[in-house]
Amino acid sequence: MSTLAKFVASWKKQGGAGGLAAAEGCVLRIDAKGEICDQSRQASPLVALWRQGEPALSELVRKARASHVPCDGRFEDVAGANFWLVAVPEGDECIIVGRDTTLPDKVTEALMRSRALLKELLDSAVDVAFEVDADQNFRFITPVEAFGFKTEMWLGRTASQLFWPKGDAPVRNPFASKVSAHFDAVPVQLEGQERRWLHFAVHPQLDENGNRISLRGTCRDMTARFLVERKAKQDSLRFTLLQRITSSLNSSETAQELMDNASEALQEMLRADMVWAVVKYHEGLVPISITGSRHEILDLDTIWHSFDGRSGAGVIEGEDRAHLGIRLDLNGQALGMVIISRDTEVSPWSDQEKQLLDGVAGVLTAAFSKAELIDRLYRLSSKDDLTGLLNRRALAETVEARLKHQCRTDLSGCLVFIDLDHFKEVNDTLGHQAGDAALKMVADAMQNMIRPCDYAGRYGGDEFVLWLEDMKAEKAADKIRALLDMMPEIRKAIGGEDLRLNASIGLCQSRPGVDLSFVELADRADAVLYEVKGSGRGDIAIARNETDIVAEDA
Repeated sequence: MSTLAKFVASWKKQGGAGGLAAAEGCVLRIDAKGEICDQSRQASPLVALWRQGEPALSELVRKARASHVPCDGRFEDVAGANFWLVAVPEGDECIIVGRDTTLPDKVTEALMRSRALLKELLDSAVDVAFEVDADQNFRFITPVEAFGFKTEMWLGRTASQLFWPKGDAPVRNPFASKVSAHFDAVPVQLEGQERRWLHFAVHPQLDENGNRISLRGTCRDMTARFLVERKAKQDSLRFTLLQRITSSLNSSETAQELMDNASEALQEMLRADMVWAVVKYHEGLVPISITGSRHEILDLDTIWHSFDGRSGAGVIEGEDRAHLGIRLDLNGQALGMVIISRDTEVSPWSDQEKQLLDGVAGVLTAAFSKAELIDRLYRLSSKDDLTGLLNRRALAETVEARLKHQCRTDLSGCLVFIDLDHFKEVNDTLGHQAGDAALKMVADAMQNMIRPCDYAGRYGGDEFVLWLEDMKAEKAADKIRALLDMMPEIRKAIGGEDLRLNASIGLCQSRPGVDLSFVELADRADAVLYEVKGSGRGDIAIARNETDIVAEDA
């Protein structure tokens, strides 16, 4: 028998056949004209609804009369009271029975909410359920053992101090939450244990003023899942980085473009604000690429030696931040290093980022090797036909690239302008073949005195230019004097010992961040070269920069 049938049978048993005055509950009878012809003592709420013409009640009676079977429905009045109504047709009349279900409905609703909350807690409570007071001290915890500890030992102790004994609690601390929330993959390190990653579900308890008086919650260990997801993310980053650098290996036309592209990929993937790619020559370290928005002068020698005895990527402490770096070798030969920098007070370097850099070390080594090869090919393809030195265009491009880097390194270089004295006399006396031989011997002497990071070029005719990387003017002058010392040998080699063939040399030290034009630098060196020519030739003069002049005047 249905609930509705049971209800109707119960009402009839209470005296439905003999009048409603003695009936229990809320009951009234409606005649064919819609008038109330009988009612129970407790029917006042139903009488009021019927006389107000409540649509839900009228519709219920209409359905019962039309179907000739009892019909029921639910109704909530404006005061929030709930009723279960049943309309029972009896000939032309209709009996309406109502039951106030407000209290059981509210209790059921509260139980459902409580059950949903309990289910949410239980679903997430794989390891620990707890309650802490307003000061985060444990006052309840279950089960009796979790994470290898007897949890009763935690009662009365501060949760944050237990889960982060080193004082490195996260900014979004679950135990300090003021709202119900879930916290995913929270790193914790219980005393004497490896780091774990936990999921927290917390629900603060508030007083009437909205102040937190306690916090209930659960946590479960999700370390295994977190590590799997992190590895997948790490592999994806590494693959993307490998793809980008490999693409540069295949598409870059110049060594500069290749290293800039590789550095930009590292900068983006590691959220850095500065990346240095540094080449190791026998004579020293030379930055080949510097990218990013930060301007900082690095002590390259100190950083290089910090890698002694260390394999793989590592963190190098700087003046106000730590840098991530790696030294690259090929077949036991040092190629260079990559230095990556960002604000490590906000975002320290993680072990995963070190592993990521280690994971792309092979392709970075390939990039350095190919950059060296491209540079060698560039020098070969840009050679002056007679001397084998860089031609004027290639020399200008190369020097301006180095001047651009000096804005970031604060290192000076020297441009040396060389003009052969009385060269026309060689051609007129011994012929052009002797003149060409003299030019070749001067070029060979220049090539023999420079380092791999330096550049030598033929400016035109009997004029030559040297670029000496990271070198002060006085040292450059001492170095280039060897060319003057060789001039007697060159005259003897071409059969013109009695000729006046010599060289006048002008030298200009660059100003980092100020000198950016090869032409302007060459003009300054050329100007002092002609001072040498005017005072007897066969010597070296150094162009004074404005800062030198100001210092002398002071």
